[in-house]
Amino acid sequence: MLVAIALLVRRYYTTDVTTKGDQLKFTIFLVVIVASSIATSAYWAVSDGWIGYAITVPIWLLGTLGLSLFVPQAKTPKIWGVPFVPWLPSVSIGINIFLLGSIDGASFVRFGIWTGVILVYYIFFGLHASYDTAKEAEKQKGSGVEFTKAEEGDLSISY
Repeated sequence: MLVAIALLVRRYYTTDVTTKGDQLKFTIFLVVIVASSIATSAYWAVSDGWIGYAITVPIWLLGTLGLSLFVPQAKTPKIWGVPFVPWLPSVSIGINIFLLGSIDGASFVRFGIWTGVILVYYIFFGLHASYDTAKEAEKQKGSGVEFTKAEEGDLSISY
């Protein structure tokens, strides 16, 4: 769920490019998507009926449609990107929130512990890998090799 949210933020928000109005619309639509997903999961946990789904699912749909129609994407991938944005990330948010809301208490505790362990691992591994990458780039600068920005979709190396 967090990866899907991060993907949406990365695609729809860029500092000094995204206007305040678009930023506000993006935030509102994202809150609607997450809140309706939480409401759907909560309704599933407490009810056997269908009326809640007839309310929460269309709200999720309207939030995703609003994001798609009323907020321009600040970045578009040049080589490869997640297809069907914002629909696929929005579905991912809904499914993941639903799965988190449908597990029992003991499973949720295990999920929290493993998430913490993995986050600590990634923080330390990511910091170390970033440091190594920065040092390698400094070495390569001295040898005449020039790397371009991968975030802009250009993965070429010039000699």
